Amino acid sequence: MNFVQVSSCNLSEIDFADRSFPFSYGELPRRVVESVEQVGLLQPPLLLEAETGYRIVCGRRRLEALRESGANDEKIEILLAGENRVKELFRRALWGNLALRDFNLVETADLYVRALEIFNKNEMRDEIQPALKVPQRERFINRYLAIADFSKEFRDLLAAGTIDAESVDLIREWAPAEFEVLLELVNETGLRRNKLREVISRLDDLARRDRISPCVPLALACAEIRGDDGKIEVASLRGQLKIQLYPHLTAVRRDFLNKLEKLSLPAHIQLDSPPDFEGGEFRLNFTFSDSKQWQNACARLNLVTLEDIDELCSRS
Repeated sequence: MNFVQVSSCNLSEIDFADRSFPFSYGELPRRVVESVEQVGLLQPPLLLEAETGYRIVCGRRRLEALRESGANDEKIEILLAGENRVKELFRRALWGNLALRDFNLVETADLYVRALEIFNKNEMRDEIQPALKVPQRERFINRYLAIADFSKEFRDLLAAGTIDAESVDLIREWAPAEFEVLLELVNETGLRRNKLREVISRLDDLARRDRISPCVPLALACAEIRGDDGKIEVASLRGQLKIQLYPHLTAVRRDFLNKLEKLSLPAHIQLDSPPDFEGGEFRLNFTFSDSKQWQNACARLNLVTLEDIDELCSRS
């Protein structure tokens, strides 16, 4: 590509606000910052001259790390594209980045949307989408289109890995006010990835089942579990949402525990129900350390009548 030549510029001449080539989003990796602090730029960034200053084509993270170090007036060596050949520059930056790292969800979304403006359908299908790992199916395309339109707060959570792709599929059609409530919940509880996905999934299921905003079941759950200190305990939140989602199962479990309590079994004898009472078997466990404890446990179990067992196993 002979339209690229070695040149130099001041760091202050670079337009960091320009996102024509959106190859980086999110917090700077510590290893990049440390590398720049110790030895500076080992590889010249690829830039494109424009009216607003130099646009960053490739090397944004290294340049941002250098700028954060306070070297704003430093003159640096660059690779300067002499022509605005956007397609070739995008491809060079794409494959140059992929040789070193994977893109996060926000970077993938931004790059996909930008590529739609640059490449034709065949080029997108044959090269760009496989490179970005964006499947051809509508579900995945809609996922990345949604991410590109998310607020900065949500994009930051996605870039950090706090929210995953499966959660995006659930919330991408939520209203702006619902996004704000979810963001407040994340900030308050520190929910992350797997547990957050579980909460979002249950909220979405409740919203679809009852044709209501997901804010409604979330508010009900929080009202039930918010302590005197005003804090929300994550495990209790997940449990409350499960109660709302499966009220019959909750009633059956409560009934089982009440029946089990009537048996007054000692702590070393445990009787467990099938998971979620969906078929399966009851499990009896007891512990002993000598023959006397064995005999005592057997004697206590012999006091349990068949009527007790029939009642315990009943799901009515």
